[in-house]
Amino acid sequence: AVQSTVPWATVAIHKAFGVASAAHFAPNTYKLAWPSYELGALPVQGGVAVAFRREIEASEDPEATRAELEAKLLAGRSPFPLMESFSLHELIDPRQTRLKLCQWTQWIEPGLAALKGPATWGYRP
Repeated sequence: AVQSTVPWATVAIHKAFGVASAAHFAPNTYKLAWPSYELGALPVQGGVAVAFRREIEASEDPEATRAELEAKLLAGRSPFPLMESFSLHELIDPRQTRLKLCQWTQWIEPGLAALKGPATWGYRP
């Protein structure tokens, strides 16, 4: 989606972490998400133990520190902060997916004439 010259729609349904979660946030992307969508820098289960190993080991109560870090990261996995920052267009009921994508194709269709020519798609190395 980053360098796409054609209309791009994404439906985020489950989990996305790290760079993979950012791959579909291009300026002209239509982004929908289901309530089950979770995202973040790393998976919380197991990821905290690896990413914060030194901090956890240096703590007086490693188990409490790990639990605190996990709770902090779990709070940020909700799609609602993305909605608040306008990075998601809509948080939808999964049963509305087809309807929303059909509405989007009708909305984008009049602008397709301006996009004629060779389609390009890719990511910068």
